Amino acid sequence: MKRVVVIATALALFGFMPARAIEPQIIRDGDVYGSVNPSGIVLGNDLIERSWRPDVLVTTGIRDKRSGGLSATTPQADFALTLDRVRLGSDRFKIKEVHLSRLARGGVRVDFTLTLAGVMVATRTVDAFPGVAGFASQTTVRPLVPLVVSGYTLDEVAAGSGVAPTVQAFRAGSDWREPGWKPQISIGDAHTGDWRATASAGRGRPLTAPGEWMTLANPTGRSVFMVMERMDFSSSRMSYDGTVGSALVDLSRDVEYIGPFEEQAHVENPGPGPARHRVLLPTQATPLERVFTGFGASPDDEPWQFYKYLTQHRLTPYTKAITFNTDGVDDNKISTGAKDDANYARFLTLAAAARQMGVETFIFDDGWQAASGDWCPDSTTCPEPRAPKFPPRFPDDRFAAVRNVLGQDMQLGLWMNPMEFNPAAKAFKKNPQWACAPTGLATAVLNAAQPGSGSNEAGIGVWNPAALGRDPDDGKLETLITYIEGRIRRAIDVYGARYFKFDFLVWSDCVGVSPVDIYAYHDTFVAMLDRLQQAHPNVTFQIDDTNDYRLFPFETIARGPAWFQNGAPDSTQLLHNLWSLSPYVPGFAIGQKSLTNGADVAARGIDYLMSVALPSHITFMTDIDTVFTDAQRAEVRKWTDFYKANRDEIASFTYPLLADPLTKGWTALEPWNSDTQRGFVLAWRQDAPNATQTISLRGLPSSGTFALTMVDPATGSETSLGTADAVTLRSGIAVTIPNPYGYSIIRVTLMG
Repeated sequence: MKRVVVIATALALFGFMPARAIEPQIIRDGDVYGSVNPSGIVLGNDLIERSWRPDVLVTTGIRDKRSGGLSATTPQADFALTLDRVRLGSDRFKIKEVHLSRLARGGVRVDFTLTLAGVMVATRTVDAFPGVAGFASQTTVRPLVPLVVSGYTLDEVAAGSGVAPTVQAFRAGSDWREPGWKPQISIGDAHTGDWRATASAGRGRPLTAPGEWMTLANPTGRSVFMVMERMDFSSSRMSYDGTVGSALVDLSRDVEYIGPFEEQAHVENPGPGPARHRVLLPTQATPLERVFTGFGASPDDEPWQFYKYLTQHRLTPYTKAITFNTDGVDDNKISTGAKDDANYARFLTLAAAARQMGVETFIFDDGWQAASGDWCPDSTTCPEPRAPKFPPRFPDDRFAAVRNVLGQDMQLGLWMNPMEFNPAAKAFKKNPQWACAPTGLATAVLNAAQPGSGSNEAGIGVWNPAALGRDPDDGKLETLITYIEGRIRRAIDVYGARYFKFDFLVWSDCVGVSPVDIYAYHDTFVAMLDRLQQAHPNVTFQIDDTNDYRLFPFETIARGPAWFQNGAPDSTQLLHNLWSLSPYVPGFAIGQKSLTNGADVAARGIDYLMSVALPSHITFMTDIDTVFTDAQRAEVRKWTDFYKANRDEIASFTYPLLADPLTKGWTALEPWNSDTQRGFVLAWRQDAPNATQTISLRGLPSSGTFALTMVDPATGSETSLGTADAVTLRSGIAVTIPNPYGYSIIRVTLMG
């Protein structure tokens, strides 16, 4: 109660503080402009515009400037914090300074420096980009007194009562999740079912639901929408109260997340009482999650605007590489746990096979390291803790011999569990306080009791990223996260790694001398990841999202590809994954196994399965040196060559067409670029009885003539199908596939 009085008193005093005059500014970058003057602040481009008051942070207007576009002119706070049941909207924050700047990749940023007298200071950045109908924003708060935060909103839009809300929640967890799935035990919303869940309400009807994407659409299909860069925690919610839409984080919903055990049990707070909160300490800067607020000219335009922002401005571009991972090379010949059988001798045959298939990145799975926590190649100078029972896998501890074999045409990739350790690691033995208490100590004990069992062989001890200790090599005193980052940088600079698959991520509460909660744990890892990406833009960082509540969707894909599907999924499941996540998550970010299901390969053939792989992040994860013949690897190479020549178009923004592939009838995907008006139609007949199907395209302009060309990578043939205008393509074109489980690939290109 005392904190409520302190905050209320500070707010009362705050109302009497005089506003500070801001310096006039004008800046342009292409069609993007920003202006600051005593009457207000404006940011926009040819498509959209947002304006603010000059004294306190209140949006006075936000609009889609295109004909018929939505607009909001009711003044509304940009963000809000909830402290001790008191809402502190940004309309209570004085604007101390405003600064305009150009963005490195095009666009203009407005930086607001904000003060809330006696309570906190904050910064709010809002970006606008050339040709993108939306704004990206982020708030960072720095309290002046200890604050207990139970929730916050990332952005708010006064959309009015004439819109209908729809909320999309995106879920990972392919180790167990499928349509109809639910955990054995659940408290609160069990987050059941498939990868994407949808909630909606009628015009002007309130809706609050778990999710990361909210659409507020009028009857014509025009919309304002929000996408928050957050995983599918129970606290990730979107809300529309009948007039105002909010990207909302309700921390009171969170209880605990238990990684792979979410399959058995999920617990969240179902009621109004608090379960969790965040304690913000004085002088500690806490960045809240990013949010993109955009406008859609139609339901098809809305996700396209986000995709342009994501790929052109948010995401550090990475090579959409064809990869091979050694995870499936495991017949328990070297060890009986999770570690694979890829020693140097086996690597030589695998590398030769991978080269035949057109692989660009060769990824060693967990068997490469002597022990998680030390992260050095298993070799005579860095031996496996169980040596000599398990002889060294590699000739040297720098991967020099491996890189010599990979040459210039293949990059080195490494699996890592950066936030977990093997208790046999030198780093843990010298710094037992680096373990997360009590969780990490308990998992370390279990790990040591059964060192060769399953994932234990890699290491399941949980670190505490904030703990202090000494580097086991040079004795330098540092926080654990600094040590981990140093080992990743060593892998880049010394081992030559250009691709990482980060796995075993679980956000934990750690008590003791260096306490962190699940939010600080997560934030520490993500901050490290962002530093690494900024320092090494040529390195790809993939997150294994096959367990729920890691970083999927938009925290992962804002940084690199997701590893999405474990097991040995058949072609129907692989298509379903892509179909159900489109058009919200680009295909190149969805990592899936290609040619792993042996029965499917035998029944459908390599050509069919490679057609299924085209619009994804292609990864081979099986014994490619023994299960395929030279002729089969050459067959695969035709498809990988085609992918390389077309990857920017075919593994990209994609519309789902026809029916869900799980029906096992006709289904289709449409990789499409609305700016260039070109792309592909990828169709699969599956087990449908009809050989011909009418397929209607999406995202097309109102007019124009398009050239249609049927292409087949298996034969290298290209056959003209003539031309069709936009009206015809929207109405539908007839596609024929003579045999069940056949495919059709049609290139569509705007003429003239």
